[in-house]
Amino acid sequence: MKRQADSITENTSIKYLIALSAIVVLLLFFLFSGLVFGNNDHAKVQQTPLKESLTISGYGELIVEEWIYNPDKNFMIVTLNLEKSPTIYEENLIFIAQEKEHPNRDLPTSVEYQDGNRYVVSIQQVSPSFEVMALDINKGDNNNGSLIQGQPSPPKGGEKSNELARIYTDERKVKVDTQLRVQTEKEYEVASLSQKINQAKKTIEEKKEMIQTIEERLKEIDQKVVVLESEQFYETEEEKEQTNSQINQLENEKDKLNREASDGELAIQTTREKLTMLKEKRNMVEG
Repeated sequence: MKRQADSITENTSIKYLIALSAIVVLLLFFLFSGLVFGNNDHAKVQQTPLKESLTISGYGELIVEEWIYNPDKNFMIVTLNLEKSPTIYEENLIFIAQEKEHPNRDLPTSVEYQDGNRYVVSIQQVSPSFEVMALDINKGDNNNGSLIQGQPSPPKGGEKSNELARIYTDERKVKVDTQLRVQTEKEYEVASLSQKINQAKKTIEEKKEMIQTIEERLKEIDQKVVVLESEQFYETEEEKEQTNSQINQLENEKDKLNREASDGELAIQTTREKLTMLKEKRNMVEG
């Protein structure tokens, strides 16, 4: 009877061990096959935000306006706005593109259009399954009078890296346009002027909203001052001094706000003049 019980216990233990081993094998299979971890479909999206100001430490602000992909012709167009600081105004830029599919291969890039801070960069020979595309923006050789692309010289000992920024687009997020093409210089210039016109309009609206907010705050200050001054009729000398201090603070704030409002009005006037010139220039270019 005891032997029979021991045999049953032994058989049960073996069954548990077999079941446990099967579970471990399945977990390992899922782990290494990527069904639980590491599957590309669930990998973190690497996408630089569009139309957002990104700070390049010590060099200025970068905005990625557009990143469009034409899978039929295997190329991309990236439109950038680089608000450069004076330290890099005279320096050329190098653009280097690499895809996750072939990380050791630099793809051909070309600056199709450049006007001031605006750059239109094309990336050629993009793989059908590039997964993630990285575009490096580097300082170039300022002895050359034109923009250059390609592989930058590696920094020598003690020299700083020439890399200004690295931006990404993800295959799952990039805008796809099978009609995308490299446009003419005239078309790019019109697009650039249109972008500046829209930005000028936006600036005017923002300044108007700022002035409206200031005016509302000025009304609040005037009301508070009236209330404080009326309260002084019933206050002791010590309380009057405290109230006068509050009134002075409010008057100082009022002076500051009035200066900001005046600056805003001047900015609106200047931007309106700029807007008129931009529209005239766009009309001339369009012919």
